[in-house]
Amino acid sequence: MGFLTTTDISKTPRPMQIKEEALVDLMLRDYLDRIFDIHEGGKTFDWTRFFTADTEDILFRREVLTELSAHPQLVQKITDVCKCLSQIHAFQEMPVSGEFYAESIREFSVLRLAHQTMQSLYGMLDELSGAGRLQSRGLLLLKDMMKEKVATNFTADFDTHWEELAGGLEQLGSFRVRLTMDGELHVIGAALTHIQKERFVGSIFGARPIKELRQNEKPWDLATLKEMKTPAEELIRIQLSNNMKAFFQALSRITADLTDLYDDLMFYLGALRYIRQMEKLSVPLCYPGILPEAARGFDVQEMYNPILCVYKKSGTIPNDITFKEGGELLILTGINQGGKTTFLRAVGVTQAFFQLGWPVSCKKASVSPVKNIVTVFSHEENTNLQHGKLGQELKTVRAGLDIATADSLLLCNEPITGTSPMENLYLSREVLSACKLQGFHGIWVTHIYDLASGAADMNRDLSGSTISSLTAIAVGSGADVSASYIIKRGEPKFTSYAKEVLRRETGVF
Repeated sequence: MGFLTTTDISKTPRPMQIKEEALVDLMLRDYLDRIFDIHEGGKTFDWTRFFTADTEDILFRREVLTELSAHPQLVQKITDVCKCLSQIHAFQEMPVSGEFYAESIREFSVLRLAHQTMQSLYGMLDELSGAGRLQSRGLLLLKDMMKEKVATNFTADFDTHWEELAGGLEQLGSFRVRLTMDGELHVIGAALTHIQKERFVGSIFGARPIKELRQNEKPWDLATLKEMKTPAEELIRIQLSNNMKAFFQALSRITADLTDLYDDLMFYLGALRYIRQMEKLSVPLCYPGILPEAARGFDVQEMYNPILCVYKKSGTIPNDITFKEGGELLILTGINQGGKTTFLRAVGVTQAFFQLGWPVSCKKASVSPVKNIVTVFSHEENTNLQHGKLGQELKTVRAGLDIATADSLLLCNEPITGTSPMENLYLSREVLSACKLQGFHGIWVTHIYDLASGAADMNRDLSGSTISSLTAIAVGSGADVSASYIIKRGEPKFTSYAKEVLRRETGVF
């Protein structure tokens, strides 16, 4: 990648892994697909490959984002380059045929646009760095890349040649065409002779020397027509059908090495879009302190779920959480509809954004990188399968534990529900014991309170991670009990207040 990692090419890449199931469980797939949907041309953008466990790369990206946030005009220049490169991607993916119509005119002018936008971006980067206003390694590297791209992909007098040789095609206005007819007055050929009252002089993409393209006496050679449509479409077809292959060859030469650059620029534009969303919603942002991986640390104050903030717009409640050093498994119980799943997702999203190199939606944070994020969520039963809900759940649990390690963040949301409470407790203890012995750290959301109340016994009898209890706090009493959406450390209350929630929501009882 162009300027998403440090320039030390000798180091081994250290990506953070996250499965598709986790992206969906944490609602990251939908949210980040929307965040990165800011290009034109429909090119697929694979943002999943940008997660990293390399702390140096995380710091590298932060430097770039900090400076881009301070220079909105520079961000606009980058946006212009991305839009142009996106158009080029779209053109390269189009099937090439012999028929071209009026809209194809954009394909020629996009080369000029690429030259102008890349040159303009380089100019601003050069101006800012010369004034000492750019210090980040990434943007200084981008400046050098832009200078090299403009110098090697375009001639020094590209603009002059374009004016002389492109024949005004990018701003087609008045034109004159010479037609050839057969004895029955059917049009069998045409020649473009003038554009904008100036004599047409051929194409910039031809293989002939420039002086041979400047024809002073004769118009361009006649071309046999397949089917006459509108005059404008036809004259463009004549021009493009003779030069399209050469055009795409030139386009490929100029843009072959720009794909990684485009992806890197898009990554930063997506990050800035996320930052602007949070600022507009008055959600705090910070760059977390980076803890050693071995600490398995996660210490945040006033953590928000940024995805919920965007979709809900208001009323979200921040929470604090700290994992004990060396790894901790937190069993989360409490009131129904009390924000337990939202809290779980907030932890996962905070970890993921931290490992994109983005600021996280917290007032203050310190986090250790992890090698992967593993989610084990119970879902609705798939009636097309033969194993029933419990069978599906146990397969999901097994798949999650197969890829989890002590260097993972494990997030379990009521992973086992398809059996009786007693069997649920037995199975959950077995799975949780295995996670403890393996040294996993993460959160387990459940309504089985005995699982949390037995933490002291498990800590006494088994080595590995520490097991502790969290609870979603309820406020009020009797019929007035409601969720506070605040998560605290503490012993389970042995009630989910289901009757009270039912009464509040439906009026029953």
